[in-house]
Amino acid sequence: MAHGSRNPEALRTVTALLDRVRALRPGLPVRLGHIELNRPLLTDTLAALRGEAVLVPLLLGRGYHVKQDIPDVAAAAPHLRVLIAAPLGPDPLLAEALHTRLTEAGWSADTGRTAETGRLADIGRIAEAGRAPDTGRLADIGRTAETGRLPEAGRLADIGRIAETGRLADVSQLPEAGRTAETGRAPETGRPTTAGRAIQTGLRAQTGLRAETGLPAQPQPQPRPRPPAPAPHTAGVVLAAAGSRDPDAALDTARAAALLGARLGGVPVLPGYASGSGPTVSEAVRTLTALGHDRIAVASYFTAPGRFATECAEAAPGVVAAPLGAHPAVARLVLHRYEQALASAPLSHPAATVGV
Repeated sequence: MAHGSRNPEALRTVTALLDRVRALRPGLPVRLGHIELNRPLLTDTLAALRGEAVLVPLLLGRGYHVKQDIPDVAAAAPHLRVLIAAPLGPDPLLAEALHTRLTEAGWSADTGRTAETGRLADIGRIAEAGRAPDTGRLADIGRTAETGRLPEAGRLADIGRIAETGRLADVSQLPEAGRTAETGRAPETGRPTTAGRAIQTGLRAQTGLRAETGLPAQPQPQPRPRPPAPAPHTAGVVLAAAGSRDPDAALDTARAAALLGARLGGVPVLPGYASGSGPTVSEAVRTLTALGHDRIAVASYFTAPGRFATECAEAAPGVVAAPLGAHPAVARLVLHRYEQALASAPLSHPAATVGV
């Protein structure tokens, strides 16, 4: 059972979802019915059936349609024994589909590496490829204090690999490539180094023998590497939903937002609504922005394109994902809801599934 829309893409999308459900369960008869706006209407679909049927709402939460419209239509078909399945949402399978749609739209939760680490990793990849690095980018980390020569590529590659893994380089092994000539500080730790002090004072740095006595140099304690602190998420997501005045519908959408946030690895996800009493998509975007999130995407919590999905997309400040549509996870969820309904009240034979 679908809601219906004047957008012609809605019917095509729902039809494609039906095809996926049929492919997953070839022996199960599947019919479509709409509450309004599209044919066939649910009342007409039920009128043409005999025996038993399971209504699976293509709706994403509890609300007036689930609590009132669908039971009324089922009661108006006394020639049928009708089971009504739960709405699709919330469910982890929908979070899977939402994640896919966001990725397809070009969004990523990766906050990126720090500027220093990213540049070192790039330098390492250039060195391994045998190309000359950009000398302008090596002004601080790639020239020797005495001659301004570029360090050898093999050592740059090592630095890059260290940067990509997030480990701090051993500053004692980077006398030329890892220290700035101007300050004598290692980029990773910001601490003065022996080579840096020699540059500032004009003295020759120790190279394994004590300059004063000729005795072997005493081993110096090595700094303990510290992993860099993880960068906070600058990404945020608004879960755009149709909205309802029913508090159960708002609870279901909030649960769906929490499931998506967990799927995205802890990225904050706030609901935003096209109607009802909840915050709008624009208001949810402003809330995330005030919390310091500057890369905000909109996930479309709709089964198919329609007016509400379009309005929410227009309020997106950047990346906006397509509706759930005929995602394979949605097709699996439809059958899961069907099986749940049968488990609660078994029928005499495999029933027609109406509304997928």
